[in-house]
Amino acid sequence: MRVLFDGKAPVDYGQIYVTSRELPDMHEAFAGQANGLCGAGQPGALFLMTGTHSGRVRFTVELHDVEPPAAAEEWEEVVEVSFLPRAAVADLVPWGEGSLGRLPLASEGQETTRQPAYRVRYCATGMDEGRDPFGGLDPDERDEGGHTYLDRRPDRYLLCLWPEGTTGGGPGDGVTRTDAILRQTSAAAYWHAWACALPPPPTLWEQVEAEKLKRLERERREQEYRMRDELRRWGGRPPSERLRRVRGNIFGIVLLDRDLVDGVAGVDAVTQRQIAIWAARRAFTVAGIADLDWLTPAWTALDRGLPLPAEFADPTALRTRILGTSAVRFVLLSLRPAGRSPADPLRTALDAPVDPVAMALPALPAAVESDPLQAALEALWAAVNTYAAGRAEFLAEVRRAFPTVASADPH
Repeated sequence: MRVLFDGKAPVDYGQIYVTSRELPDMHEAFAGQANGLCGAGQPGALFLMTGTHSGRVRFTVELHDVEPPAAAEEWEEVVEVSFLPRAAVADLVPWGEGSLGRLPLASEGQETTRQPAYRVRYCATGMDEGRDPFGGLDPDERDEGGHTYLDRRPDRYLLCLWPEGTTGGGPGDGVTRTDAILRQTSAAAYWHAWACALPPPPTLWEQVEAEKLKRLERERREQEYRMRDELRRWGGRPPSERLRRVRGNIFGIVLLDRDLVDGVAGVDAVTQRQIAIWAARRAFTVAGIADLDWLTPAWTALDRGLPLPAEFADPTALRTRILGTSAVRFVLLSLRPAGRSPADPLRTALDAPVDPVAMALPALPAAVESDPLQAALEALWAAVNTYAAGRAEFLAEVRRAFPTVASADPH
């Protein structure tokens, strides 16, 4: 026999716990039991009741190799339950606090990957006296500090554990039994009656069904969240499967003009590529750089469906070559009263002053993306940013230049 704990244990609300994982729920711990002192309905935990509501009681925990002899006559309350720990070490835990003491259940060298079931005997004495807030002390004779009665509680407790399979005359190894009241006085009668009045715990089948319903509800909510998030990103209208597969910087144009996006998605790949090249040229024209002689190889590659020459693939390097200086990074701050954000942040941002050259340059590599739909949408977005406050004119130009986008089926 090993003594795992022997000392004063603080209790509040007449409760203390042994747990190898999470703390037990009171009703679930006692549901279906005959006794109301030691609840073992939740695997991995014991819910222990005491006579003392608040104070420090004497508490002993013993681990036996085999079933110990019957409880001594001094113990007025004796109950037994079966305990299924979830770890090789459990903890004695007071209400609202951390571990008071570690309770190693496995002996040194014992295999700990699978824990055996234990039989637990919970013994108590003095519970009637413990229910007295002053523990039998005269409140008029308390010490000056006034809290001595919290440490001098009359009730004591003993918790004995041993492997279930070593119970004399019991079932086979690892097979748990129902709880039992072996000895009872008036102090515990209330808790025993309370436990017996609880509704029975769910059957294994009911637990499986409940978990299944929880899983289905969780999946439903996750799917609902994904759908809401998709609608938000796609401007309130679910995308076609073709659009959903598109990658790249496309959500700006989606939120700005979803009808145009659907129209572009509905035309054939050749037209989509033509839209991409056309949008890139329009962006460069508005920025005033479309006719630079050294850009001719880039336009030739786009017109012939060839890869863009390497020297035109980096917008930052292109900007430096065009302007003759390295790009300067700057941030525009917009100050407004707290709680007053723009009614339409996207359009507010597009109306702000821009560097048209910097806005136009991404259209060139965008126009040669391998996916013609992505190429068209990214190039259109670059052109929109280049036109900035004049974007309505550009969007009207797109529809005039490619009237088929107005009648195309995006699906």
